[in-house]
Amino acid sequence: MAPPSGDEADRANVRADLRLIHALPLVPLFLVALLAARPIRDNSFLWHIRAGSIQVADSRVITNDPFSFTMVGEPWRTQSWLLEILYAQFESSFATLAWANLLVFVVGGLTVALIGCAVYRATSSPVTTSVAILLTVWLAGPFLQPRPVIVSYLLLAALVVVLQNRDRVIWLVVPIIWIWAAVHGSWVIGGGLIILEWLRTSDRRVFQAGVAALGASLLTAHGVGIWQILGEFAGARDALALMQEWKVPDFGGIVQAPYLLLVVGIIVAAMRGRLTGRDLIVILPFLFFGMTSRRTVFPAAIVVLPWAALALPALRIPRSATPRAVAALVVAAVAALVVSPLILQPLGVLDRERFPSEEIREAIEGRNVFHDDGVGGYLIYKEWPDRLVYIDDRAELYGAERIAEYIDANQGRYREVFERYGFDAALSRRAWPLTDILDADGWERVAEDEIFVVFHAPGS
Repeated sequence: MAPPSGDEADRANVRADLRLIHALPLVPLFLVALLAARPIRDNSFLWHIRAGSIQVADSRVITNDPFSFTMVGEPWRTQSWLLEILYAQFESSFATLAWANLLVFVVGGLTVALIGCAVYRATSSPVTTSVAILLTVWLAGPFLQPRPVIVSYLLLAALVVVLQNRDRVIWLVVPIIWIWAAVHGSWVIGGGLIILEWLRTSDRRVFQAGVAALGASLLTAHGVGIWQILGEFAGARDALALMQEWKVPDFGGIVQAPYLLLVVGIIVAAMRGRLTGRDLIVILPFLFFGMTSRRTVFPAAIVVLPWAALALPALRIPRSATPRAVAALVVAAVAALVVSPLILQPLGVLDRERFPSEEIREAIEGRNVFHDDGVGGYLIYKEWPDRLVYIDDRAELYGAERIAEYIDANQGRYREVFERYGFDAALSRRAWPLTDILDADGWERVAEDEIFVVFHAPGS
């Protein structure tokens, strides 16, 4: 057989290269798997499971607080009812919480894949796309937990891809917004993106689909109540400001510092003439949005990244004569490496730095106990309805005054709070000032480990 011509050899090499290149986007997925395999440390995820159990049993969405003795019966709508029902079904079907780690991997992996599609459409470079995805996964690290907001990232990435391909699939924004409105209150971010995209493109179809999506958002189980949820969050800004994830981003830290690369990327892409003035209609609001809180950094990056990636040159791997079989083995090996953390690590494990052990929990049995917001979600999951909690992380429900009261108590100014609620036990942490104060005031240590200390009131 005669050797292939130059053109034929080039095509063969391209095919081999493409197989090797296919391994590159899998590398960021390995980081997703590492993050997904971590012990579960998100307390809101735990109370969301129990909220799902209530809604399945009652066949209706929650509209009043069922969990806290300080707020029980107060008007409160769960914003994530659809996903909570799914959580409850998973819990009833599996013996452990391992499904939560797998959920994070699947949802996180799909989110990364959609972000990659958006970046590749903008750059046409698999290498540039892989680098950009790696940056995004790095920023996503703190937020890849099984709480409902993780699905909002997937829906936002899907919306970005749909808007990029609006000529063919623009009406997909309607089901995306409907699902999003039933999953998390951040659906308004998607609504904002649609409005900005309409202003950027002046495309009437975007406007029409956006109006239809807004109408669809009113057809969830809460109906117009979704606006009540948004109003509660808007009115709870002072309370949210006391929560760690709503504080100003830490761009000096290693986790969120890469967001500044996106800012630089936008500047460089603009200087290179890769952006138009109308593109800034979308870019600038989302860049600013990402600077408002730690929680907004990642969703802002999802929207901005395809434009920021235009600052990079079209990075390409030189062609090689790698046999197809060898290239296929390389891709298979990388794929196996991607899922290895989920196979080698124990899944469904609760983080013991965040949540108490069973021995610690037994020491507060039958007691009216003071605890932190993280433990509140854990106790709802483990002991509701036998126990109502003092506090958890629903800042929009408790308000700034209640959260400030809790912070005062764990700083050692506890007497007024303990007397008001009749606490005869405290689940404190070794690092809290409260621990030393209770020791000095004669409270009895009845159980402890490296993280937690359980106190009973003197003489109780």
